Amino acid sequence: MQRRVFAARSLLLQLASAASVLIAGPLADNVFVPAFSEGGSLVGILGGIFGTGTGAGIAMLYVICAICMFLIGLIGFRVSSLRNLEKLYLTMMK
Repeated sequence: MQRRVFAARSLLLQLASAASVLIAGPLADNVFVPAFSEGGSLVGILGGIFGTGTGAGIAMLYVICAICMFLIGLIGFRVSSLRNLEKLYLTMMK
């Protein structure tokens, strides 16, 4: 039973990783890099933090990903059944 759960978890993680790689490239090239180039739409707002040019768009993408991962962690912590999963599993196996 545990092997099947770990296999399913691994499959979901691999699918999410593949999807994120497929989305991140076009998003960076078509949205964030032009927005942080000279005269771009985000230069006036966030240019002082991230700078301008190609690296600034990728930096913004990293910050957005980090914030999303932090929020997912907080949401996972707030769900009591997920937070107490080990205790629930042990009581279920008795």
